Amino acid sequence: MKKLFCITCIAACAAILSGCTRQTDYTEYISELRYDVFLYSGDSDEIKVYLSDREVPFMADGVKGEMNGIAEIYATFDTRYDEVYIDVDGLGGEMSYMTVKNCWYISFSCSGFDKDTLAAELTLNGNGREYTLVSVLSDGVMSGQSALGCVIEYDGDAFTSLTENGIFCGEIYIRLLYDDKCYYYIGVCDRSGNIKAYLTDGETGRVIAEHSYTA
Repeated sequence: MKKLFCITCIAACAAILSGCTRQTDYTEYISELRYDVFLYSGDSDEIKVYLSDREVPFMADGVKGEMNGIAEIYATFDTRYDEVYIDVDGLGGEMSYMTVKNCWYISFSCSGFDKDTLAAELTLNGNGREYTLVSVLSDGVMSGQSALGCVIEYDGDAFTSLTENGIFCGEIYIRLLYDDKCYYYIGVCDRSGNIKAYLTDGETGRVIAEHSYTA
């Protein structure tokens, strides 16, 4: 069913992009793609690993910059610690405490992990602890690019209005989200920093909500 829906999305996108935008490949304008999320949640501890390809520096200016692979890790604990170090597949280091979000954080360059689980070794005030994180992706979850195709089918005018002579005058953000199931945030940013965002179901591609704002 999922494969049939994706094929329908792709076919619809081809029809939408006919005419003056026929040659436009909107995937070439993705400046952020969060493609995987690994989670550990238990014993009041929570660890999240977000894997993305993102432009560096990241700016909401409607222009795609040079891309780089990045891992971002957020961790919360039921115990107060003064120092937290993390190692995930040989990558990591000392985490910083984010007062606003009440969590520990670290980011580093990363080309991704080709596996379904991650072994995370944490040192908490000098004491070691191991966690196993599991990817939220399953066979029923579509790719971010397929989710983008479904959004183009849903609101093609938002893309064609920014397309001139086959060139898209904007950039696109795709972020995998997880809250009991997978979703995708799709953001379309123009050259003035105006963003039209969509929330889609990660399995069907159905648009659940949309919102416009300025970065």
